[in-house]
Amino acid sequence: MRRKLVRQLDQPLPAAPDDKGSRALRPSDAEALAVLMFSAYRGTVDDAGEGPSEARAEVDRLLGGGYGGVDFAASEVIERDGRVVCAMLVTVYEGLPLVAFSMTDRDWKRRGLARGGLLRAMHRLRAGGATKVQLAVTAGNTPAENLYEALGFVG
Repeated sequence: MRRKLVRQLDQPLPAAPDDKGSRALRPSDAEALAVLMFSAYRGTVDDAGEGPSEARAEVDRLLGGGYGGVDFAASEVIERDGRVVCAMLVTVYEGLPLVAFSMTDRDWKRRGLARGGLLRAMHRLRAGGATKVQLAVTAGNTPAENLYEALGFVG
């Protein structure tokens, strides 16, 4: 079961940390995102038994507008040692910014990458005039639920 959460952007936001490995999302990141998605979700509550080809199809769906138009200005990827280890993928869905995917490679979890990426995305959205952002989280994905609630997302 997925829970929809919303964060008002006209309320104070914590400062967004700099990350020298973060950069704007590019359409050419599709294969790296598929590898990341497979790694990030494998063995978690979000794992429905998909393989690498299903991860690539999901990334293609995202980049093709299946979750609304991709907001390349708000989205980002974070690289370490030449590979994408975290991504914050934002679209515009039903007229509102949507964090369609927040993914961190299993070897890079619990290091603040997703928190920093989400904060930077929210600051970019607010600078672009957005007043709120939405996302959906799988009930039982405790680390993600805790992160989103700590950053002011509510159901």
